[in-house]
Amino acid sequence: METPISPFTPTPEPIQKIEFFEQYRFWILGVFIIIMGIGIYLILTPPTETLAVTGDNVFIADESENIPINSDIVVDISGGVNNPGVYKLAINSIVEDAIDASGGFSELADIEEIARSINRAALIENHSKIYLPKIGDNQIVYLNPQPTLNSPYTPTSNNPTSNPLININTADNAELDKLPGIGPITAQRIIDYRLQNGNFSDIDGIKNVYGISDSKFNSLKDLISV
Repeated sequence: METPISPFTPTPEPIQKIEFFEQYRFWILGVFIIIMGIGIYLILTPPTETLAVTGDNVFIADESENIPINSDIVVDISGGVNNPGVYKLAINSIVEDAIDASGGFSELADIEEIARSINRAALIENHSKIYLPKIGDNQIVYLNPQPTLNSPYTPTSNNPTSNPLININTADNAELDKLPGIGPITAQRIIDYRLQNGNFSDIDGIKNVYGISDSKFNSLKDLISV
């Protein structure tokens, strides 16, 4: 005789056994594929920071570091300096550096003309030429003391009284050009000054013309008149 089941005892429900892998197999497979992909990527792609510290890797340096920089320049300086010649100077040197390298100004240097025409603070380019004006640069030099009859010039004499004085109020370009230290450009300036300001009252007035320094005036004052 079977024992009757108590009305207070719950009836057990049927348990459906489902394997864990069978239920979540797609999720597990997806995570596995992702992990494998990350691992392969890390294996095939080394970290970038190792390129600079690993001896087996190639370090690419800045190409600009391989460009040689020339630290010297050469300059040819002549004229009113004590030791004209070719000098090697440091890069970014100025004209004043070249003057110092050549021994400074000589006694023949036309200081006033240099101050007007030369920028002593200018940078020097490599293989450049610098000429410093000397006193009497525009003076005509006669290599032959006895010119032929066809020569357009006449030799000058050391005695200022042997030749007539040149009147700076009436002289033309050709006559003014014969004076020591006066070239075609300065001769035209003298004529332009006369046209703008009238005749010179005395020979000292020629110093008012641009380009006539005291040193040039001293070299021609005994050869001119008004």
